[in-house]
Amino acid sequence: MAKEPSKLKNLRTWSLKFPRSAPAIILVGVAGAGCAVLFHHTISAIHSLIWKPLSQGTPENFILVGFFIFMTVGLLNGFLVGSFAPEAAGSGIPQLKVAYRRDRGSISFRTVWVKFLAAAASVGGGLSLGREGPTVQLAGGMASVIGKRFGLSRFRRRTLTACGAAAGLAAAFNAPIAAVTFVLEEIIEDLNSRTIGPILLASFVSVITLFILQGSEAIFIIPSISEFHAWIYLAAIPVGAVAALAGVGFQKSTLSWMAHIRKKSRLPLWLRPMIGALINWVSASLVFFFIARTGVLGLGYNDLTDCLAGNLTLTALLILFFAKWIATSSAYAWGNSGGIFAPTLFLGAMVGGICSQGLGLLFDLDPDSIRLLTIVGMSACLGAVVRAPITSILIVFEMTHDFALVPPLMLAALISQAISRSLCQDNFYSQALKEMGIHLETNTSMRTLASWRNRRISSFANFDPACVRDWNTDSIKDLLNLGHHRVFPVLNRQEKALGLVKRKELQDFLSSKQIPTPSPAVTVPPDMRMADVESIIQKSDLKTVFLTTDSEKFLGIFTHTDVTLSQDKEKEIEEA
Repeated sequence: MAKEPSKLKNLRTWSLKFPRSAPAIILVGVAGAGCAVLFHHTISAIHSLIWKPLSQGTPENFILVGFFIFMTVGLLNGFLVGSFAPEAAGSGIPQLKVAYRRDRGSISFRTVWVKFLAAAASVGGGLSLGREGPTVQLAGGMASVIGKRFGLSRFRRRTLTACGAAAGLAAAFNAPIAAVTFVLEEIIEDLNSRTIGPILLASFVSVITLFILQGSEAIFIIPSISEFHAWIYLAAIPVGAVAALAGVGFQKSTLSWMAHIRKKSRLPLWLRPMIGALINWVSASLVFFFIARTGVLGLGYNDLTDCLAGNLTLTALLILFFAKWIATSSAYAWGNSGGIFAPTLFLGAMVGGICSQGLGLLFDLDPDSIRLLTIVGMSACLGAVVRAPITSILIVFEMTHDFALVPPLMLAALISQAISRSLCQDNFYSQALKEMGIHLETNTSMRTLASWRNRRISSFANFDPACVRDWNTDSIKDLLNLGHHRVFPVLNRQEKALGLVKRKELQDFLSSKQIPTPSPAVTVPPDMRMADVESIIQKSDLKTVFLTTDSEKFLGIFTHTDVTLSQDKEKEIEEA
């Protein structure tokens, strides 16, 4: 019998698996929309309860009460993230990429509820962060939990996590097509992925659920553009370039600040978010005192809507731009929970408004032309930071349903990609992961490398091993009860590797109380190739190496057993 062609076999396999997984995918779409709606209304309720009455009062009351609100929000973020789930800090999209690419779609429910509480408190409480990134992580986390409940394999649970991400973003922006392209461009990094079918279904179910729950209301109003002159395309080039440069500057300043805090700050993790909250309070208070605007608080959609309507002066645009930049960078860099999607759109709109009003002083620009250049700034800034050009076009188009915007948005995408790729090695999310010492394989490298021997060991290493951090008897008993680990890394208080101990040595310690001498720690960088680490493992004690950062901070371990497991994972990837 002739062998069945591999493409036909894959197609038949997918067609058999997809209907079987359809109930889980549909449930993920409903859950993703439900998470997005509940998250959005929680943020709105907190924001309205606190900041609406304060913004209608005196500047003195705003500043004084605002200080206590921001400090409380920072302290709550530090407690939740530092005590329960460090992965709940920041946007959530980098963490989802790690879960999808490295952890086979595994996200704990603890991460979900901590992210919900911390991000809702952050954004609703006034920190200059967005809700879209957290919504993506929340929906992806719920998808992972649903996959476990359905008993799906790790490969199918991984796909389900991507479906959840699309469902969450579709409901957050009411933009189902842009949600699909974002997941394909950013999470999977393959527009030709065969997972597009399940992702489309999840996004479709999500947006239908959204319509049932709260209708088709847009998150903020973008007035339609009736007509504009063709020469405005020439003006869109410098406006798009300036907005893209602003996006690049925002990315570099935020991530360099975050890296500096990670390396130099001696403050405990639970206290760091309060520093970001303090800077946010100063920025928001100054803006409210001088121009009576609240755009620095939370999402800032009211001021963004006014900017698109042409209701902000040039002075207000400049003040809001710089204050929002500082507030968002500080909130993110100091470890608060919240995204950068909405702030990036806000910054781009301010840049577009500033440039269009500046050009208006030289040329006679009609309101529609000014509005179009403002929208170009939004799209270019978002495209430069996220580096997902198709998403940056579609997300604005789906919010306006105005086809006249598509050509200028395409021009903005071209400009933003050219500038961001020439000035930044990676987009915001990938660079943030690298600053944390996490190197993920791109989809391209996974498809084109000749064999698993050329893959990075970070693709297969254990980044959450059971570690000996102190020699307390109860702690050692807890470690031994975790499972049947063969070896245990020993770390000092600075999270640097001291060596390895065997299970038998820990058992002997419980009876003799004599601390064993760890075997020497062999350290390697996380981007080392499988082919290069094989010989090192063979020569090392206990056939184990430690993955560390440039500053020798411990990241994880890679053992001889992981070599065999990595070959199994490679087969999964080939089947995918």
